[in-house]
Amino acid sequence: MKKCIAIAIAVLLLAVSVLPAFAENIDSPHATKANYIVEVEEEEGGHVDVDYKTGVDDDGNQTIVITAVPKDGYTFAGWIINGSYTTNGSLSDAVLELIISGDISVRATYIKNAEGSTSPSETPTQAPTESRVVDDSTKSPQTGSADFAPYVVLVLSAAALIAVIATAKRRKADK
Repeated sequence: MKKCIAIAIAVLLLAVSVLPAFAENIDSPHATKANYIVEVEEEEGGHVDVDYKTGVDDDGNQTIVITAVPKDGYTFAGWIINGSYTTNGSLSDAVLELIISGDISVRATYIKNAEGSTSPSETPTQAPTESRVVDDSTKSPQTGSADFAPYVVLVLSAAALIAVIATAKRRKADK
């Protein structure tokens, strides 16, 4: 009988051990440290360099610097920015520091110079900056193989417990 009780307790402990699998998903407490996406819309007269100064802070803000680089024969005219941002500069500044709180798109506008005049580039031409993706999920990652696994373990544990009790009663009746 002691063996049956020990086996029953082991099966019960096994059944209780799957309870964390039923735990509810919780919201993540802070923003991720990945960078927001800065989509650069290309213009004929030049390109835009993006420099990520900081990662995303706990308030969800990130500091970037955008630089307009005109091609020869073009002059920078201004910025067109879509998205949530703040700046202390002017949209007519070729180099602009922005504090962003989400994905944005930026476009530098350029004016073609009159024939015979040229505009020196402020910085050498560089390859476009790559965008980075933000993990904006608010759920903790799910672990385990599937949602039905805890139920399978519970059913098998209950079946094992019933089998142990039935075997113990049969042995007792045979004696």
